[in-house]
Amino acid sequence: MSVSGVSSSGTTSSTSTTSSTTSTMLNPDSFLQILMTQLKYQDPLNPMETNEFMSELAQLTQVQLMQNIRDSASSLVSANESAAISKWSDIIGKSIYVDGSTVSTGDSVVLKPSGDYDSIVLQMTNSSGSTTEQTINNGDSLTLTYSGTDKMTVSAYALKNGTKSTCSVGVYQPVTGIQNGSSGIVAITKDGAQHKVSDITKIIG
Repeated sequence: MSVSGVSSSGTTSSTSTTSSTTSTMLNPDSFLQILMTQLKYQDPLNPMETNEFMSELAQLTQVQLMQNIRDSASSLVSANESAAISKWSDIIGKSIYVDGSTVSTGDSVVLKPSGDYDSIVLQMTNSSGSTTEQTINNGDSLTLTYSGTDKMTVSAYALKNGTKSTCSVGVYQPVTGIQNGSSGIVAITKDGAQHKVSDITKIIG
């Protein structure tokens, strides 16, 4: 089982949230049809009062205005969602930080020693408990891509003059798509998992 080094890059963070609401109301055309029918069949000896007629016209105007506001709001929400998806589509092909220590083919591992070091020992353990080690010397890239076929659990420690010190391990998965999910805009990683873009804190690649 081996990993191969790749170039490191900066990290970014972002939050994006979208929401939409929908409502139903009487269609203005239906409202007008009801009003015209009412006028058509009114009693000629007892016609609709002018004030009553004007009141119903005012209601028609209000219904039309509410319909226009709703349509405008829906258009704005759709435009915002499209803009958000377009913005986040830039991370497709890059890798995002995931909370975990398990890697599979194509995942990246970023090593961060706590202090000065001569070398870092990367430990990779498979599902049967067998562990292999890889040594990364000072000056080598600390961003590695896992090229094995089995899922592995990774950990690491640093060495300075033979003395061990801690070294953190960050796992990153490639993004294969962006879509609008039930909880907002989500990034899809190669394993099919969905990650809310508002939860993304680090990106490499």
